[in-house]
Amino acid sequence: MVTIRGGGELLLVLLKKRPCAYCGTVSIPHTKGHVIPQALYPVSLPQARRITVPECTDCKALWEDAEPHFRNIMIAIWDPDQIVKDNRYLSMQRSLLQCDGPRRLQDFLDRLVSVDTHTGKRQMLYPAKDPWCNLILRRIVRSLCHFHGFGTAIADSRVRCDVMLWSVPEAFQPEFTWHEIAPGFFRYGYARVGDDCLHSFWLIRFSQHIEFFGAIEAAATRAIGEQLSPSMGAEAHRKR
Repeated sequence: MVTIRGGGELLLVLLKKRPCAYCGTVSIPHTKGHVIPQALYPVSLPQARRITVPECTDCKALWEDAEPHFRNIMIAIWDPDQIVKDNRYLSMQRSLLQCDGPRRLQDFLDRLVSVDTHTGKRQMLYPAKDPWCNLILRRIVRSLCHFHGFGTAIADSRVRCDVMLWSVPEAFQPEFTWHEIAPGFFRYGYARVGDDCLHSFWLIRFSQHIEFFGAIEAAATRAIGEQLSPSMGAEAHRKR
């Protein structure tokens, strides 16, 4: 008979038995994977919800190096009127002083594009065209899909993310379910489609103005748990 002492140990035992949200494996050590990179949470939101999903160490390694880059890009465009000067900015500064800091700075500078505007030349960033940023965006969509019980181990190749440049037609707006982590921080919505072409459509918004869409293609073979209804998936997560 095994005695579990403390909630932390119980959580570790449960994590080991749950499939990785991204690949579905149960044979590789798991940890809690944060849907939104922790480095994006400002210190002013200590009570903001941290959504987590089970994540195996192999999958974590796929985007571990991309997360700091994603943070740097997002913080740079977080507020179009002024530089963000909170814990996130300080964390970015400290990271540039580490041994890999010069590489990360160069990666950031390489993404800057000079654009002519009516006020003169400006340096622009296009996160959806950045392979590392797009990798994190696709991961966020895949993890939210697992979190809401729409499917586990959704293949990365089925997900497309880009900047949202158009408004959802009014006729389709009632199809969306919305969730907000904190006003002005992170908000997302989804619509289940379930036809032969599209599994689901997602809108994810950072800050007040940075909005992306995520489209998950339908697949001939369902992902693990994809047959679950949204209510079943949410209830299962609450019980965990």
